[in-house]
Amino acid sequence: MEREHGDENTVTPLEAYGNQPTLHDDHASREQRWGSIMAKMEVSVASTVPNPGGLMVHYRGGALASTSTSTSTPNNPYFSVLSAPGATIHSHSAVPPALGSTWKMRFREWIQRQRTSPTNEESEKKQFFERSVRILHSLVLKTIVTTIKAGKAEMEVAIHPNLITADNIVVHFSPDEGEAAYFIQTECREAFNLADLVTKYHAMSALGMIAYQLFTRGGGPPLSSCQPAVSDWVGHGRILCMDEHGDATENAAEGSNRLKRQRALGDDQCKINTTMIHSGVPYPLCRFVVDLIGGEGTDGLLFRSDSSFHSFADILSDLKQMTENPDAFIHMSIKDQWRLSFGEKMHGRESEKKVIMDVASRVSGTTSNDALFEALALLLPRNKQQIVMVTGKAGSGKTRLVVEVRKSLENLGWLFLSCKFDRIVHAEPLSVLASAFDEFLENNLRSSRHEKIAAALQKSMLLDDMSILSKHVPCITKYACDTLLASNNVEVSREQIHQLFIKLLGVLSVDGQPIAFFVDDLQWIDAASIDLFLALVNSSQLDLSSAGPHTSKKTKTLFIGSFRDNEVDDNHHVAQMLKKLKCTSSVEITDVAVCGFDQDTLNRIVSESLCLPLRKTKSLSEIILLKTDGIVIHIIEFIGRLTMEGILCHSFVRGWEWDSEVIESCPISESVAELFTFKLKKLPSDVLLGLKICSIFGTQIDPRIINLVHDFDGDKTVDINSVLSAASEHGLVESTGTTSMFKFSHDIIAQATFDLIPEEERSQLNQNLATALIKNALAAYEIDLVIFVIVDLISRIRNSDIIDPKTCVLYARMNEKAAKKALAVPDFSSAVKYSESGLSFLHDSHWETHHDLTLGLYQISVTALYSCTNGNQGLLKERIHAVFQNSKSLEEEFKTRHVWIRMLSTTSLEIAINECHILLERLGEPIDFSCDSFAHVCSEVVRVKGLFLERKQDFSKLTHMTDPKKLNAMKILSSLLVIYHHHQLAHIGFLASSRMVEMSVEFGYCEDSAFALASFAAVVVSILGDIDEGCSLARMALALVSKSRHTLNHSLPAVLSAVYGHVLVWKEPIQATLDRILHGCRLGFDYGNIEFAVHNAKMYVLRSFHCGKNINLLLHEIEVLSQKCSQHDQLSYAEIYLTPIYNVLRGLKGLNEQALPPLLQFISNDELKGRTMKEADQLCYRIQLSVEIVHSFILRNIEKCQSMIDVIKGGDMRERLTYNFVIVDFYAGLTACYLARKTREESWKENARIVRNKIERLVKHSEWNFENKFLLLKAECHYAEGEIDGAIGSYEAAVSSARDHKFVNEEAVACELAGYFFVEQGDEVKSKMMFTQAHDAYIKWGAIHKAKSLLQG
Repeated sequence: MEREHGDENTVTPLEAYGNQPTLHDDHASREQRWGSIMAKMEVSVASTVPNPGGLMVHYRGGALASTSTSTSTPNNPYFSVLSAPGATIHSHSAVPPALGSTWKMRFREWIQRQRTSPTNEESEKKQFFERSVRILHSLVLKTIVTTIKAGKAEMEVAIHPNLITADNIVVHFSPDEGEAAYFIQTECREAFNLADLVTKYHAMSALGMIAYQLFTRGGGPPLSSCQPAVSDWVGHGRILCMDEHGDATENAAEGSNRLKRQRALGDDQCKINTTMIHSGVPYPLCRFVVDLIGGEGTDGLLFRSDSSFHSFADILSDLKQMTENPDAFIHMSIKDQWRLSFGEKMHGRESEKKVIMDVASRVSGTTSNDALFEALALLLPRNKQQIVMVTGKAGSGKTRLVVEVRKSLENLGWLFLSCKFDRIVHAEPLSVLASAFDEFLENNLRSSRHEKIAAALQKSMLLDDMSILSKHVPCITKYACDTLLASNNVEVSREQIHQLFIKLLGVLSVDGQPIAFFVDDLQWIDAASIDLFLALVNSSQLDLSSAGPHTSKKTKTLFIGSFRDNEVDDNHHVAQMLKKLKCTSSVEITDVAVCGFDQDTLNRIVSESLCLPLRKTKSLSEIILLKTDGIVIHIIEFIGRLTMEGILCHSFVRGWEWDSEVIESCPISESVAELFTFKLKKLPSDVLLGLKICSIFGTQIDPRIINLVHDFDGDKTVDINSVLSAASEHGLVESTGTTSMFKFSHDIIAQATFDLIPEEERSQLNQNLATALIKNALAAYEIDLVIFVIVDLISRIRNSDIIDPKTCVLYARMNEKAAKKALAVPDFSSAVKYSESGLSFLHDSHWETHHDLTLGLYQISVTALYSCTNGNQGLLKERIHAVFQNSKSLEEEFKTRHVWIRMLSTTSLEIAINECHILLERLGEPIDFSCDSFAHVCSEVVRVKGLFLERKQDFSKLTHMTDPKKLNAMKILSSLLVIYHHHQLAHIGFLASSRMVEMSVEFGYCEDSAFALASFAAVVVSILGDIDEGCSLARMALALVSKSRHTLNHSLPAVLSAVYGHVLVWKEPIQATLDRILHGCRLGFDYGNIEFAVHNAKMYVLRSFHCGKNINLLLHEIEVLSQKCSQHDQLSYAEIYLTPIYNVLRGLKGLNEQALPPLLQFISNDELKGRTMKEADQLCYRIQLSVEIVHSFILRNIEKCQSMIDVIKGGDMRERLTYNFVIVDFYAGLTACYLARKTREESWKENARIVRNKIERLVKHSEWNFENKFLLLKAECHYAEGEIDGAIGSYEAAVSSARDHKFVNEEAVACELAGYFFVEQGDEVKSKMMFTQAHDAYIKWGAIHKAKSLLQG
């Protein structure tokens, strides 16, 4: 408590302390029910009697009322006793009430019973005082009434103070409410002022007398000197005079002795304290009674000490704290009460926590208990991915808030993953985010979830995938049924590693539990981790809805991040990440700002920490708020400093004490780090030195690393165990919960410790630590485990401190090793940083003196710079040319040459192709691409086809290709094939695929052989028209894919594109190929083959449109695919290939024009066609035209349809067999039939017959895909020729075939054309029937607008 007296506390409304409202029944209605006399009686007792079945002593002011439930006392004109049926009044001699019964007992009798009951056990004594506090609390509530004055609630005395006596109280017990007390007599004939200060203090003193008797069980000596004088009418009370205004005043004699008694106040308080303590009353209750009496009793009516109560709100507050936390506020029995403790309770963050919990409810879908609502919610649009960002200054309690949220979520069945970034980045790339998964798996090893997670892992991942992921999440090996093979030499793309983490996140929720993923201190996140975090966020929302074996149940995930907003400006990478997320329509971010505590919250914290009532700590809290701005960690350390300096000290009798004036004079620290510095300087020198060493390595303290540098100065200086033990006692470090791992209690502590190292000594200290770490790690064969720690230390050494050439080379090799590991993750930004750092240690002659080391660093830099999204292009070209100039062989420069070709292919196509030809010639595989005529290509394909057929039986037995030159040639040819394909030179690219197949037959297969064979199969079909042989080759390519270990998922998108997009579509139902094409799209995005990801996306959407996939579903899939393209910087591809189909589908459905998300501006199809014509993108232009041809024909705009057919038929690829051209031919044939009937020109009939015959030849390969098209063309040709009977039968067969083969769009077209035919024949019944069927088919397809126009027509 405060040694210096503070100001009077502000009165708090009664409702804040949980007071139950009084009865306010309607007087008029009760008067009608019971009569006027009974109603008046009820009004007078309603506010004083909590239980209608209890004992009620009612003062009647001389008027005696007689009721059926009253027992009158004629000899006493002032009160009557009312007893409800069944109530029992116990006297002192009565048998104790039965357990669980309802009883009433006079206060003095109750005290006597407690005094005579044995309470030898400590627990029984505690229970008595806790019961007594509850009884007193109920009595105080009966003493006051809450009134509203000037819009403010105020507490006033509700009963005359002279009636607050032990003889006027009854204790009541009920099984539901427990023990409570109320007054027997509540009305006094003597007037008194409710708001009078003397009346209030008189009532407090009287309650103090009651409390004294209650806590001492009536066994203490009487406080005669403290008792008020006997009143002039009843009971014991102070003799008061009435002034002219009717207010109570003390008499003159009392006033003249006021000062004398005030001087003796301290001694009298001590007497009461001593008396109660000797009676076994806990000190907090003694202090409470003294403050309630107001000092020496007779002085407590007007002149009360500063420490005394001045408001009933404070009295209720004290009692409430005693009730809620009796160990702290009654018994003073909490553990280590003399030590400052802030406990586990969270204060002042209720609203922030509610915001996060509300977001969590939206994620889990538990916002309603209504089963019907939950069922209907399934039909609503998908919810956005929810992210919560908690922001605030360092030490404001961001992490503490999320920890509290975690407890609540885990109680609701949520799974929780968490990780924390460090100010010093020396961990392996992605290791921070990966640690969240590893810790979760480790914690579930011995739980019932272990087997379920293991089974889910086996089901969703290949062993190769698990091997790759185990490098980042080692605990996965404990869940694998088979031994995982090492994957050190496997190249892994960024998208692939992202996909593996996405799968792992889904695996954790084996029973469908929602997952919360908390990422702390995002202000220190690195670029690679940002990419992974974005991938995790976007993956949970952008899932494709296609049915099939690859569709997985969506995991309900809530992402929670926290960062220091005062350290993040608009240019910070976290701000850029959030800006990007906020622009994503599928993501919703909720910001939660954590500020400093307000006065009331801070006072509750200080009160509970010091185990003192709120009124006692208010003045201290005001000072602390001024000094700390309410920042949590600042508060803790400021109070800690006060205890260290003895300004805040603890008494075993009185508790905590302080001097406000001294605290106010303490200087205000500009940062909390100064407080920690003060604390750290008090530590022993060896402990401080050890903590300094630990702080160099960041917030996390790994004893393994500290032990490896124990001799950094030539001797074993640091005893890590002693350091951590001593620092833990001072609250500076704490265990992380894992074996032997520690961390600084807060990163501010780590920063303050690091700042104690003189700046001029840091560079040399880092060098000493790096030297010791390299030496000892090499000796222990642990260099790979600490390589990133080493290079971080090296990066902080001044160049001027590194003089020895051998040391420079050593540091360069360490950076090369770190760069290789970063590239393998892959973390391209870190790989660039480490490779460039390594090069900085090499001198001008490094190419001659350390050629291999230099070459390795340059090659890593080239690869990483090329792969970085925002790589330095100028530096990249400089590094590439340096490799070309200094390489000693083609083998040394091949990787760089390959990167160079890939760079040129996006900017200078001709140069890139020329570089490929030069490189192939140097590799001994020259190919003549100069003769690119169609006839030459055909002859070459026929030659290679024959060669392959000769060795077809042996192809499955081929061995691996081992010749390095042939392997490199296959890579260049594969690049050429892709370049030619994407730049619409596929007929030349076919020569490359032919040569790759020939090399595979001759030298063995490699990872590019499957793609080569699939592409060659597509050549055989599209150029030679050999569908059967092409399908055979395609299936062999699929079989060959499985032989290419570790490259399955990367090469598969290209193989699936060729096999299902260009070959098997001629044999298998087209609907069955859609899922495989979509799977290729997924794999491309997931494993970094972006070129074929977007190619498969285009093909999937186009084929889905042609086969009549439901328009609503396809629109959603197009939007998802567009979002995926945007995430991989391919939005322009989505714009030119997906937008035309998106616009057509919306038009058929009857929707307004709208930009394809995430495009911001609508682009019409005419505008897109004009753009592609201007850019000479013939392939894209033909695709756009093919979509418009279908759309125009369905809308019966035949002239426009024919004009576009003329354009597309005039292209230079008419000799090739492609599915898209077959669709164009199909609608060209239907258009020709229409024009033949309209113009009567024979040429149109001939065109229709040619198309019909072409499609008829395809029917023998696939009735499913082509029969209905052939039959409809046949019917239209009959119609054009005037063959009515043949037309009728063919129309019926075409409709039936389209329906059977699931082409709902072509079924609708067939019905519509048949309707027009029957109209021409004058058969209204059949025409109406066919138009109705057409309408229904269009509705089923989703073409609502077309269906409506058909009825209107």
